[in-house]
Amino acid sequence: MLRKSKNKFDIHGDTISIMREGWEQMAFATYREDYYEELFTHTWTLSKGYPTNVALGGSLHRYMMAKWYGDDVLRDLTEKGYVVDHMNNNHMDCRISNLEFLKHNRNVAKGQYLDKEAKRMRYRLALSLFKDFSTGCYQITIGCNDHIISMDSKGQEYHINAIKLLYNCDYSLVVLDAEAILTEYEAAGKFSIANLHCCDRRIEEAVDIKLTDEEKNQAVVIRGGVHYLVIGNGKTFLNSIHYEKGWLPPEK
Repeated sequence: MLRKSKNKFDIHGDTISIMREGWEQMAFATYREDYYEELFTHTWTLSKGYPTNVALGGSLHRYMMAKWYGDDVLRDLTEKGYVVDHMNNNHMDCRISNLEFLKHNRNVAKGQYLDKEAKRMRYRLALSLFKDFSTGCYQITIGCNDHIISMDSKGQEYHINAIKLLYNCDYSLVVLDAEAILTEYEAAGKFSIANLHCCDRRIEEAVDIKLTDEEKNQAVVIRGGVHYLVIGNGKTFLNSIHYEKGWLPPEK
C-alpha cells in the first residue's frame, strides 16, 4: 500500500510541481518514471528554504542530482568540495536543467555577485543560466527588456528580443561570462559577446510592429490573432528566456 504524501503533485510535460499548505511558492523537479512514485509518496518539508525529506537523504536538489548523475558521483564531488548550485538562485527550482556542481567558494562568490546582480537588473536584462542534460552543454539566455539594437551585415539596425549563448566548457567560465555581461552592460549600456567563452549564439529579432499611440501604453497587442508583449513601457517584462534543448556545438 502506497503511503500518502502531505504534498500536492502535478506533472506538466517533464516538470513536476510540488506544493504544500503553508508554502509561499511551488517547488519544481524533473519528471522521470523510475523515481516518480518514490518522490510523490513521501512528504517534502522546507528546511532553511530548501525542499527536504530526511528518509530520501535530505534536500530535493541533492536527491535529483543522485538520480541523474548517480550516488557515487554526488558523493565523490561532495568530498572534493563541490556543492549543488541552483543556477537561477531559486532553491525551490530543483529541475535538472537548473542544477550543477560548483566548488563551494565559487558558489559563495556567485551568490554574492551574479545572483544579486541578475535579480537587480532583471527588468533591464533578464539573464538566466541553464544546463541541457541531454547534451552536457550550458546556455546563457538574455531577455531584452531594454531596447537593445544591433546591426546586420547590410548595416541595417534591428531590435533584439532575446540572445542565447551556447557553452561547451567548464561551468565556472559560464558564470564568469554572465557576470561580465551584466557588469559591462551596467557600465556602458552595451556588451560584446566577441570575447566570451561561448561556442555558438542565436539572436532573436523583435517583431517589427507599428503601434498606435494607444497601443504603445498597453501590455499586449494582437496582430492576426497572435498576442505580442509590448516591452519597454513598464507594463510588461520578460522574466526569463527558456533554453533550447538539444542545441549542440557547431562541428569544427
